[in-house]
Amino acid sequence: MTGVTPLQSVGIAGTGRLGTALAARLKDRFAVLLYDTDRSCARRAATTTALPLADAETLVTADVVLLCVPPQETDNALLGLARCAVRGGRRPLFVSLATSVPTARLRSVLAQSPDLAGIDVVGLKPVCQFAALARGVPTVMVTEDTGRLDELRYLASGLGTVLVGDENVVGPVNRAATKAALRACAQLTDELSARGVDLLLVRAAVGNVLAGTALDHPPAPDNSYTRSVLAELAAEQVPPPVPQSVAATAAETKGTRA
Repeated sequence: MTGVTPLQSVGIAGTGRLGTALAARLKDRFAVLLYDTDRSCARRAATTTALPLADAETLVTADVVLLCVPPQETDNALLGLARCAVRGGRRPLFVSLATSVPTARLRSVLAQSPDLAGIDVVGLKPVCQFAALARGVPTVMVTEDTGRLDELRYLASGLGTVLVGDENVVGPVNRAATKAALRACAQLTDELSARGVDLLLVRAAVGNVLAGTALDHPPAPDNSYTRSVLAELAAEQVPPPVPQSVAATAAETKGTRA
């Protein structure tokens, strides 16, 4: 980071699947605090990650607060936590990960409350699925904010790559990828089940082979097995040759019509 004090603490507001996965990935680099208005959800996350729970006032003492709440709750969560920060004389950087919530709208929400002057929110939209993130698969995160880019890249350096671009692209990309994955999983499950394959083998094929192949795509040049499957796929898409007898009949028919 250039001319910026390295971040030391991260607060995570929202301890669902994404918040918990992020907490587990970030705790080796930062002091991480967990917060959720759903205390039972927060306790489960604390048990899973071995991290401390915090109240709202303590959460906003962190350098950065990640908003991992459901999209419909993002506005109210930001306002509530921002007011806690102002009361305590704190100015954490709020980071919204909700791909369907425009960061410009969140800034507009803050701007409507003069008492929240000095509170900043930026977007950091992950192109990821929580299970892959939890397993350490590197991802790409998109932000439109160049003013806090050093901080965001420092924050995400253990998670993947931060790109500057249109944040609004991420939601549709994630949805299209999710649909494609679910379609492939369902198709493979139906195909193998129709062959009478044991359910445990079907699940392993989906969770290990299908998912593993996706992670290895595009395949390494030295992967001879994948090369052979790609050749098989290419052959399946080539129309079979027309038998000579059929071709001759078609030519005769054409000539008769002429």
